Amino acid sequence: MILRSVGIIILSTFLFSIGFLAFYWVSYMAGDNLFKEFVVVYKQIETVEEVEISGRSVQQRSYTVEAQPQTSRWRLILPPLLFNNLLIAVVLSVFAVWYSHRISGPIYRITADVRSALLGRRGVRIRLREKDELRDLAAQINRLLEELDAAESSDHWTSEPHS
Repeated sequence: MILRSVGIIILSTFLFSIGFLAFYWVSYMAGDNLFKEFVVVYKQIETVEEVEISGRSVQQRSYTVEAQPQTSRWRLILPPLLFNNLLIAVVLSVFAVWYSHRISGPIYRITADVRSALLGRRGVRIRLREKDELRDLAAQINRLLEELDAAESSDHWTSEPHS
């Protein structure tokens, strides 16, 4: 379930990036020169002054609009897009490392306990943390180990000579 969600997030990020690039490629092919196109951004500036009217002090607000230096569309769009993709990659990497420990830890534990049982140790049981994956597999292996221990102890009692 979680891996499917991570896969959907990665796929949607990839498709978004491809769509972004496809849009600009189609625009370029249609004759829109994106590298020579400039965008003007206007900044609204608010100024507040204390004015006295009829003996009372009142705040007077005025607004001016100032044009910022021209910039290309690429310079406006590309940094947030790259930051977004980088942020998603970092979050997914951290999540992947965290989630992989929920799988690799149980694999290590199961391998060590099965190796111990194969070396002759009896009464071996696999114990996993509550939120670990592979709990069903560990339960089945524990059942197998219990049956092997029971079969060995019944063989032990029946194979001994009676006096």
